[in-house]
Amino acid sequence: MIYDLTRPLSPRLAVFPGDVPISLVETLSIDRNDVCTVGALTMSLHAGTHIDAPRHCSREGVGVDTLNLESLIGPARIVYAPLVGALSLQTVQSWPLDGVMRLLIRTPASDAPLDVFDSNFAWFTPEAADYLGQCGVRVIGTDAPSVDPPTSNDLPAHRTFLRYDIILIESLYLRDVPAGDCQLVALPLKIVNGDAAPARVVVIR
Repeated sequence: MIYDLTRPLSPRLAVFPGDVPISLVETLSIDRNDVCTVGALTMSLHAGTHIDAPRHCSREGVGVDTLNLESLIGPARIVYAPLVGALSLQTVQSWPLDGVMRLLIRTPASDAPLDVFDSNFAWFTPEAADYLGQCGVRVIGTDAPSVDPPTSNDLPAHRTFLRYDIILIESLYLRDVPAGDCQLVALPLKIVNGDAAPARVVVIR
């Protein structure tokens, strides 16, 4: 069975406060007697389900177009974290991580309305991020809009994950997706030097 973990892109989808909202307009339209319909999309690269690139938090970091796609395709594990606020070291130590390279975390963020930005989401402490890196996790996916608190100015979890070359997938939609092992396919758009890119993300059970 295939589960689509991608949030639908539309002007109704909530974005992180301060980000460019999603706009989709038809520059040509069959309804206006044009020969075909052509749409134009404007949005932040971090709107909806997206994959961060190292460039997001580092001047020397590479763009999303250079990410290793092999890291984003393969066995993964989904865990439930039914809480908001800090995902602490104690919390992540309770997760079954034996041999896991790709980890997807479902939190209450998947239950929030798609058109509402809920700032009360789950985020990682630097100690928790460091532990996951030491455990060999190389892809972290979360249904929250960020791995750091919404008011963070220095993004410590982002930077800790970056030290381990961990690829981050944010704003997944994991509602009704069962916990456990699966196959992950997460493919970002090939945006040259992009600090992030929208992605279509699915898991196969």
